[in-house]
Amino acid sequence: MLKNSVIYKKIAQININVERLKSKRHVSEKEFERNIDIRESVLLNLQQAIQGCIDIGTHIIADFGWGTPGSTAEIFYILEEHKIIPLSMVETMIKMCGFRNLIVHQYAEIDYKIVYSIYQHEVEDFEDFLNEIQIHFAP
Repeated sequence: MLKNSVIYKKIAQININVERLKSKRHVSEKEFERNIDIRESVLLNLQQAIQGCIDIGTHIIADFGWGTPGSTAEIFYILEEHKIIPLSMVETMIKMCGFRNLIVHQYAEIDYKIVYSIYQHEVEDFEDFLNEIQIHFAP
């Protein structure tokens, strides 16, 4: 049985992460590149928001018995297959997972111009994902 309370706790945390990211939008790109505290705050909140989306997907898939995803990317394909999210959202979520891996595992030096662009222009992708989840799992 799906435990909506788990989903709603994750949604609440992602919303906090998104608000923290939005609160930094007034910062110029130059200030962002110069200020390690702002950069680390943005990276942490992006990482946590992405991980929250992964956790929500994993929780839904496990509770409905839709199999075991072989990768984080597969989580979002499974959600799309079961009409939880639209196909147009799958690629966005997969890119987010790749970015999360870059942050967590530090596979390469992080390009702060890309990070700046993401939190300035793409934070709404989290809200779009959460809206799709809430459509299917409203209280």
